[in-house]
Amino acid sequence: MRKQAGILTFICFLLAFSVSGQDSTFTKFAGISFGSSIPKTDLEPTYKKPGVQLSAFMQFTPNRWLNVGIWFSAGEVQSENREVRFFDQSEFQLNDFARTNYQSLHIEPSFHILKKPNYSIYLSQGFGFMRFAVYDRDNNNLANQLDSRAQGEEYSNFTVLLPTTFNAYYFLPNDFGIHLRTGFLNPQTDYLDNISNFGNPDNNDNLFILQLSIIKRFTLKNSDYEK
Repeated sequence: MRKQAGILTFICFLLAFSVSGQDSTFTKFAGISFGSSIPKTDLEPTYKKPGVQLSAFMQFTPNRWLNVGIWFSAGEVQSENREVRFFDQSEFQLNDFARTNYQSLHIEPSFHILKKPNYSIYLSQGFGFMRFAVYDRDNNNLANQLDSRAQGEEYSNFTVLLPTTFNAYYFLPNDFGIHLRTGFLNPQTDYLDNISNFGNPDNNDNLFILQLSIIKRFTLKNSDYEK
């Protein structure tokens, strides 16, 4: 996993540097994003209970087809299954509810399927990191409740993030616009609901997102950018 993460990081930074300075202008846009994140966990095996996600991002667009963005996001989701019966719980206190809040930072190379001066449709594959914390109904941190998991099962509250998204934006003549985004955050952990071995350890938990952003475009000449 570390080798794969290192390769992805290297590719992302190569793309970040390769797409800059290839045109007579340097264009970027920034945005504030509001939307939903929907969890799939051992407690919520299907995407059906929306939470909230807020994001701020900067997209660099000097190249026609390959661009790079930087995203910071924060959100909260809940998972619940009051009839959870994964195993004989006589020795454990398996949680049937989880409230998960998270913060993430990632870099996101993008490939444009269609790109015009004022609108675009594109796919993105990012790489970054997520910090998360999981709480029970009484707002106690479930990571500290060792009897809620198998013996010796502990986890880190940091994980690699590999978001895959489908995006579109449109700019008005005043350089303000809207940005639509949907896809999967793909955190590389199975502990978004505090449960792994006593649930389905073969599948990582995941988050489906749907977001709308307000964006502002900035365009500079290369000569201005270098000053």
